[in-house]
Amino acid sequence: MLLRQLHSFVAVVECGSFTEAAERCYLSQSAISQQIQALEQELGVSLLIRGNRRFSLTPAGEFVYQQGKRL
Repeated sequence: MLLRQLHSFVAVVECGSFTEAAERCYLSQSAISQQIQALEQELGVSLLIRGNRRFSLTPAGEFVYQQGKRL
């Protein structure tokens, strides 16, 4: 897991938006999405439940978010 991926994930959760997180991290929206997907693949769990322009955290996502904030 790269720290950059974790930072992007925390930004997405805190901003509540992939677009706003991308602006905050000075990345494109697609780069943020790719980093989250890579993090999910590396951890082997789904962190977000994606819907139409909305998302919610899975229990694993909540755990990773709480730990990521601490770093």
